[in-house]
Amino acid sequence: MKKSTEVCSHFLVHLANGLQRYPKTLILLTCLLCGWSLFYAAGHLGIDTDTTKILSEKLSFQQDRKRFIEAFPQEDQAILVVVETNMPEQTTKALDYLGTQFRKEKKQIESVYIPGAGDFFDRHGLLYLDLDELDELASKLDEAQPFIGSLADDNSLNGLLSIIGQAISQEIVELPADLNPLLNKIRRAVNAAGEAKTYRLSWQQEMLGEDRDLLRTQRFILLKPKLDFNELVPAEKSLAAVRVIVDEAKTVFPDVSMHLTGEVVLEHDELISVTRSAEIALIFSVTLVFMVLYIGLRSIRMVLVTLTVLLMGLLLTSGFAALAIGHLNIISIAFAVLYIGIGVDYTIQLCLRYRELRQNELPRSQALRDAVRKVGPSITLCALTTSAAFFSFIPTAYKGVSELGIISGVGIFISLLITLTVLPALLKLFRVDTSSAITVASEGMFPDWVYRFPMRHASVVRWTSAALVLAGLGLLTQTRFDFNPLNLRDPDSESVATFRELLKTKDTSPMTLTALAKNKDEALDKARKLKRLEVVENAITIFDYIPEKQKAKLAIIEDLSLVLGLHLTTFPPMHHDTVENNMEVLDEFKQDIDEHLEDQPDSELSGALHLLREDLDQFIAKLQSESEQAKKAMLDKLQFSLLDTLPATMNLLLKGLTAGPVTIDTLPEDLSERWLNKDGIYRIMISPSRDLNEAKNLREFVTEVRKVAPHATDLPVIYLESGNAVVGAFQQALVSALAAIILVLLIIQRSFKDALLILLPLMMTAILTGASTVVMNNPFNFANIIIIPLLFGLGVDGGIYIMYRLRNPEREQSVLRTSTARAVFFSLLTTLCSLVSMAFTPHPGLASMGQLLAIGLILTIVCTLIVLPAFAYKAER
Repeated sequence: MKKSTEVCSHFLVHLANGLQRYPKTLILLTCLLCGWSLFYAAGHLGIDTDTTKILSEKLSFQQDRKRFIEAFPQEDQAILVVVETNMPEQTTKALDYLGTQFRKEKKQIESVYIPGAGDFFDRHGLLYLDLDELDELASKLDEAQPFIGSLADDNSLNGLLSIIGQAISQEIVELPADLNPLLNKIRRAVNAAGEAKTYRLSWQQEMLGEDRDLLRTQRFILLKPKLDFNELVPAEKSLAAVRVIVDEAKTVFPDVSMHLTGEVVLEHDELISVTRSAEIALIFSVTLVFMVLYIGLRSIRMVLVTLTVLLMGLLLTSGFAALAIGHLNIISIAFAVLYIGIGVDYTIQLCLRYRELRQNELPRSQALRDAVRKVGPSITLCALTTSAAFFSFIPTAYKGVSELGIISGVGIFISLLITLTVLPALLKLFRVDTSSAITVASEGMFPDWVYRFPMRHASVVRWTSAALVLAGLGLLTQTRFDFNPLNLRDPDSESVATFRELLKTKDTSPMTLTALAKNKDEALDKARKLKRLEVVENAITIFDYIPEKQKAKLAIIEDLSLVLGLHLTTFPPMHHDTVENNMEVLDEFKQDIDEHLEDQPDSELSGALHLLREDLDQFIAKLQSESEQAKKAMLDKLQFSLLDTLPATMNLLLKGLTAGPVTIDTLPEDLSERWLNKDGIYRIMISPSRDLNEAKNLREFVTEVRKVAPHATDLPVIYLESGNAVVGAFQQALVSALAAIILVLLIIQRSFKDALLILLPLMMTAILTGASTVVMNNPFNFANIIIIPLLFGLGVDGGIYIMYRLRNPEREQSVLRTSTARAVFFSLLTTLCSLVSMAFTPHPGLASMGQLLAIGLILTIVCTLIVLPAFAYKAER
C-alpha cells in the first residue's frame, strides 16, 4: 500500500506543481471545454422516455411483447377513455360525440377505436343476445306493439300518459316494460320537472333490462396518440389535445363521467407528478445543502468554489453522455444526483485537508500541494473502486442502469480530474479566508469522549455490530420486490384511481394477457384450455364475435320485424302539445290512478301509485301557481325526461331488425384487424377472474396462463417479468461490483485485512438497509432500487478515507478529530440533505426512494465513523 501510495502522491505533486503555475490558463481552458460540452450536449443529448427500452430487448418477455406489437401495432401505447353514466343512451351519445371530435384531431391522434360501437353493432346487436333472451324480448315487444304503435302516432306527453293510464285503469294494454318500476321512474321525472332538475328515463333499460351486455353504461374509447420520445414528456401534446376535447364534452354532457387512463396516461401523469414533487424537494434540498456546506467549510467562497467545480464536472459528464450514448433514459437521467453525491465527497476532502494544513500555518501554495499529495491517493482509490462498481452494471440486461453505469463511471474520473486540477487552481486564485474555520476546527464540535468513543468502547461496538448484522441477515430472507408500478404512482391522480377501479371488475380489467396463434385450430384450442383455468374469467378470440345459433335468431328477428317494422321505418321525434292539453292529460292520468286505487286498493301497483298520486298533486298545484311560460317550461321538461331517449331506442331496435348473417368477413375492419392480422395470426385476449390490484393474484394469473400459453404477454407479464429482470440485473451487478471493488482494493492495498476493513461499512450498511425494508414495510421497487449504486460508492469511499488516515497518522490522537472524518461526515450529510427531502414528497415512488436513501446514508455515517474505527483499532492493537 505504501509503495503505491507514494507513487501516486509523487505523480500528483508534480501534476499540482505544474498546473498551479498557470491557474488562470487552466481555469479558462476548463471553462471553454465546459462551454463546448454544454453546446454539444444541448444539440446531441436527447431524452428517451420510452420505458419499454430500459430493459434489454433480448429478454424473452420483451421478444414476446415485440412479436405481439408487430402483429397488432394498434394495441401499442394506447390512451383509454372511460365514459360512464347511469343510462346507456346518454353514454352512447357522449361516446359518439367524443369519437367524432377525436377523429377530427388528426395532428395528435393516429387512430380512434370504440369497442362495440358503429353501424355494424347497431345493425347486428340483437344477434349477440342469448337465444332465450332474444325470444323473451321478441315476445315482450310483440305484446307491446299497440303501445309502440300509439306512441309512433303521438310521441308526446299526451300519448305516453294516455296509454300508461289505460294500462293502469283497464290493464289491457301491454307495455314493453314492467309497470311497477316504470311508475317509480315517472314519479322521479315528475319530481325533477317540479324542481327544475335533469332526469331521463332510459327506454333501453326498460325494454331490455339493466343487466344486458348490450346496455353497458360504462364504455371505452381507445386512442393511439402520436408520441415524441425526444421530449421529456412524450405524450404532453397529444394528451393536451385529448383533454381539451374531453373538457368540452363534459360541458355538453355534464351528467356523464369521463376519465383518462391507460399506460400512456399513467406514465405521463407519473412524469408530471415526479416533476412537481422533485420541484418541491429541490427547494428544500438546495437550502439544506448550502447550509451543510457552509457549516462544514465555514467559508462562503469555499462553498462557491465547491459548487463551481461540481457544475464543471456535470457539464463535462453531460458532454461525454452526448458523445458516447446520445440520450438519457428515465434511469440514467439520475446520473446528476449520483455525480453530486460522490463528486462533493472529493471536493470536501480536499477543501478540508487544505483548511487543516492552513491551520498548521503552512503557506497557501504549500498547503495546496500537500493537500493534493495527502488526499490525492485516497480519492484516486475511491474513484477506482466506485467507477469499477458502476462499470459492473454495464453487462446487465437492465439497459437503463447499464447506460447509467457508463455515464456515472466515466463521470467519477471526470470528477477526480477536476478536483485534483481545477479545484486547487480556484483555491489559489480566489484567496479563501480560513481563519474562522481554524478556530472551530481546533476547538472541536463535540466533547472529547465523543471522538474517543469507538476506540474506548471497541468491544461493545463490535459485539453490537455483529448482533445487528446477524439480525439483519435474518431479515434479509424476508425482503421482497414490489413489481407493481401502480404502487409507485400518485394514488389520487385520475389515471391511477380509474385504472385501479377498472381492475376490481372482471369485465373491465385492463390488465389482460394476450396469446398468439398461427391458425384457427390453435386459437380455438388455446382459448378452450385457458377458459378452464380458475384464474381466467374469459379467453376471447375473433370467433367470439360470430354470434351462435344465428339461423334461429334471424328467424326470431324476421318475425319481430313483421310486427314492428313493416309500417314503421323511423320512429318519429317528440312533438310538443299545448299547455292546456298537457294539463288535461295530467288530470286524466290522475283520474286513472284514482280509479285503480279505488277498484284495487291492495294491488301490486297500489304502493307506487299512492306515491305517484301525491307527487302529481304537488306538481299540478305548482303548475297552477306559475305563469303560462313557466308552465310550458315545466311540462316540456317533464316530456323531455320521459320521452327523450325513446326515439333513439326505437330507431336502434328498428335498425336491429335488418340484421343479416355475421361471418369473419363481414366483421368491421377496425374490429377484425385487432384479432386477426393480414398474416393470419390470431389474437387471444385472456381476462382475469380476480382483482389484479393484489400482487398474489397477478402472479398466479401470469403463472397459470403461461403454462398453457408460454409466450403470453401484455401488462401483467411486463410488470412481473420486469421486476424479475431488474432484481436479477441488480444481483448480477452487485456481485460483479463487489468483486471489482475487492480486486481493486487488493491490488492497491496489498493487504487482505485492510481491504476487509474498508468493505466493512459498505457490507454492514447494505445488510442493515436491506433489513430496514422489511421492518418499515418499504420493499424494494423500480424507484428505490436505484439508490444502491450511490450507497455502494459512498460506502466504500468513506471506508477508504478513514483507513487511509489510520494507516498514515500525523499528530492526531483520534481519527474522528481529523479533517478526513469531518469531510466524510459533511459529504455524507450533504448528500443526505440533497436527497432526503424526497421522503416527504406526496409521490409514493420518490417517498420510498427518499426514505430508503435516508436510512442508508445514516447507516453509512454510523458504520464509517463508529464501527470501522472500532474494528480498525482492534487491528492496530
